Amino acid sequence: MRWIVGDIQGCARELELLLAQIRFDPSVDELWAAGDLINRGPDSLAAVRLWRDVGGRGVIGNHEVYALCARSGAWPRKRDTLDALFAADDADDLLARLRALPALVHLPAVGLGPEAWLVHAGLHPQWHDLHSVAKALDASPHDDTWLTSDEISFATRVRVCTRDGTRGKFEGAPTGCPPPFFPWDTFYAGTARVVHGHWAWRGHYRAGEVMGLDSGCVYGGALTAWCQDEDRVVAIPSTTGRTFVPT
Repeated sequence: MRWIVGDIQGCARELELLLAQIRFDPSVDELWAAGDLINRGPDSLAAVRLWRDVGGRGVIGNHEVYALCARSGAWPRKRDTLDALFAADDADDLLARLRALPALVHLPAVGLGPEAWLVHAGLHPQWHDLHSVAKALDASPHDDTWLTSDEISFATRVRVCTRDGTRGKFEGAPTGCPPPFFPWDTFYAGTARVVHGHWAWRGHYRAGEVMGLDSGCVYGGALTAWCQDEDRVVAIPSTTGRTFVPT
């Protein structure tokens, strides 16, 4: 079975519970992370180690971009929960795995499920040939210049935009989005399923061929995963006890 899990953000306990709930077997199953494995939650180190140990794959998210740029010195550190990860003996290996993640991945149809594209935040309205876009995005070395490029920033940060791809700063519930901005998927006209995270206020949803999996586990929501083979969703309630207030 191929599973895609939404934003983990250091919620290692919920990831453990999810893997137990779905009876995940690394010898036959695949775990794909929709980005933001780390930061804000209680145990980024345990979360990324567990993801690594079960053969996890995925796409890069904005919190990976932040962590890598903060670690390299390209960006100043802000308030984060990355001290244990940065201090770990295997930090270099773990961070190298995160740096190697692509921004956009095609997941061919399996079982009874549809083909899918996986991206952390969303797709630019002008990205029509996604196979070519994915190849181009991953072609450059994944250095700090790549991490901070306009294309990677869009793929890892967009929530709302205009038809020409101008990003807005709005991050609340879609019904409150101020014109001329609209949720990025308003402009998606493809036939393949697109799966993403990043938008906790929107939660888990399906709109046309687009599915969001960020149900705000780190904020007291749930950790949500989609089984592509069976087109089935499993959600694990947060154990943080926090009130759902994305920041």
